[in-house]
Amino acid sequence: MGKVPALWSLCLLFNGFVWLFVVIGSEESWQKAAPERSEYYCPWQCLNFVQMWPGSFCVALATRFECVLPKNANNWTIHGLWPSDITACCHYWYLFPSDLTDLLPDLNWHWPSFINLSNFLFWEKEWYKHGTCGGCVETLNSPNKYFRAALDLRTKYNIDSAFQNAGIVPSCRYSYQLSTFQAALQPTLGDQYELQCATDIQERQILVQIKVSLSTNFSTGCIQSGSQDGSPYKPCQALWNIFYFPPNLENPRNPCP
Repeated sequence: MGKVPALWSLCLLFNGFVWLFVVIGSEESWQKAAPERSEYYCPWQCLNFVQMWPGSFCVALATRFECVLPKNANNWTIHGLWPSDITACCHYWYLFPSDLTDLLPDLNWHWPSFINLSNFLFWEKEWYKHGTCGGCVETLNSPNKYFRAALDLRTKYNIDSAFQNAGIVPSCRYSYQLSTFQAALQPTLGDQYELQCATDIQERQILVQIKVSLSTNFSTGCIQSGSQDGSPYKPCQALWNIFYFPPNLENPRNPCP
């Protein structure tokens, strides 16, 4: 897996797990922290790569947040890249603007904030809560690697292309069956993914997010044990039709009145 950064080794991680505090960030000391493993100890097995749809993201958003959609909000965007069942692993591993200089155009386009929070503050929260937990994997062991990986995953697991190829388009009038979405996504996302929905004020089930379960090498198919991410969005139900609303910049909380 390569060398673990000293910052990762200097973090006291206690999020429902008991961790060993490693003072020296060397490869040898990290292996000693988990002698039963041939590789560095990682407290998680799967990653959740989550993409959200701007047309319905704000429907279930808490009223304390102001929802503002940018003018280019017409594609699936990144919500986060989350190691499973663990958060906020390192209080001392900060994100700086200089970490993302070469990624800013793509991040602003594909990972924008839709609430009263700047894009950088949104990324900072995602890094603190989720990114710091990826430090035990070489491909995620720096802020630049973490955010670059998420951008690459959006290209690899492209929901826009999958829906376009299947003729699935946003609409206020027409709804879809869950099986229609699944058939469109299976060639791209595999089998370990979840469509997440919310219910609007008219009790319509609307598609909001798609969460893909990945292994540490970013391949699909990692099986999780029913972990919850605290999201207000729940698995879409096959018994109800599912709406896929177009973005409404003027009224994002009720895009299809």
